[in-house]
Amino acid sequence: MFVKLNGMPYQNGRKMGLHSKNVLKKRILQVESIRKAGKVSSRILSSRVKEFTSLLLKVSPHWLDEIKGQSETSGLDVSSLVGLNCLPDGFFSNMSPGPVIDTSQNCSSFFLSEPSRNILFKIRDEKNFPQSFLVLHSRGFYSSQAGRDIGNAGFAHFFNEKALAGANNTGSYTTHPTERPLFNDCHVMRYVSERAGSVREIPGLIENLIEKKAMGGANGERGAIFLFADPVEGLLVECDSRDYTARFISKGKYAVTNHYTTAKARKWESLPPGNNTLTRRKRLRDLLSKSGGILSPERVCEISRDTKNHPDSLCKRAGSTFFTTVSAQCQFIDRKNISGSINLVSCGNPLTSVFLPFALPFERTFVPALSGDYYMASEAAGFTGDEAGTSRVRHPGWEISAFDRTGEAGALWEEAYLMLKRRNDIS
Repeated sequence: MFVKLNGMPYQNGRKMGLHSKNVLKKRILQVESIRKAGKVSSRILSSRVKEFTSLLLKVSPHWLDEIKGQSETSGLDVSSLVGLNCLPDGFFSNMSPGPVIDTSQNCSSFFLSEPSRNILFKIRDEKNFPQSFLVLHSRGFYSSQAGRDIGNAGFAHFFNEKALAGANNTGSYTTHPTERPLFNDCHVMRYVSERAGSVREIPGLIENLIEKKAMGGANGERGAIFLFADPVEGLLVECDSRDYTARFISKGKYAVTNHYTTAKARKWESLPPGNNTLTRRKRLRDLLSKSGGILSPERVCEISRDTKNHPDSLCKRAGSTFFTTVSAQCQFIDRKNISGSINLVSCGNPLTSVFLPFALPFERTFVPALSGDYYMASEAAGFTGDEAGTSRVRHPGWEISAFDRTGEAGALWEEAYLMLKRRNDIS
């Protein structure tokens, strides 16, 4: 039930397309249905695909090779697969029976420096598309453990072979909007993960994207916020399509949600931060302050399952909206023993899924996590009618024991998947 994605991009894409074709087909059918419902011209989508394809050829042509491989084994057009990465802003508001997405609900992240390690955390809110977790090594670039929605060419979480970790958040509304199909924040994440060996290399990569006019934000109206961490330090980047700020963090902690926090970036804001992002940032900072000295994996799990102030909460109740909590990852980066660093992964809403620990050298991809089957099993396990959104599947005892079994990643994947499929209340 495992596959290695460690070859030429086209070959990696063939494996991805083979295992995720069912989800990709459903997503493309959904796009066409929404396009018709919203009376969006097919010419508009075709024009965006053409422009984004040109951008890929200029900036990351191997992604296009990967997509071509997916096309061959999935039977789907290359243009349709590219199109999933460059849809117009507000496209999904055309879903029947009407607007269903509250875009104020987004991601929450933090960086924490401890004496022996750095920690990077992100809990992700997004459209409820099947998520995947994969270990991807495109020949000629750094390998990464990564999470993303299936069909997304970018990364929503990453931990690369150099022990560099990344988290992306939607930024503030910006005075520099753009409707052009540029690299969104997930695309920027992958661009960085494949090329940077430390946080010090990242500002140059951001500048390169801006110079090539490839840099976008989370969407056409909003910028992006990134937190990165390596064994030495952390980095906060706030940006839009024209400019960026970079702040290196050598000690302490820093929490971000979905509004700019640096003086320079706040000058680009076209709207003040809303209550949702302010509430989540305050809650995250409060939880970190109450966590004491050393942050344990158990405490990370608790933070990721915090539903206080719902719907303005760090974690959304399972199945509560189409725009919901879909994943969480936390990287514990050891300063001295880099190969002993751990990536703590929840592929799915932490309320209905389980956290699994992966050592940095882990190189295999669990096929159900690549195909979306693992994510969909965790989703199904959460639809219990429980208004509090608590899990029927999560087993604290099993989860805690898993933290000491990082050398058994294959067995952990299979055990967790079996628990999710059975939907047993084993707490």
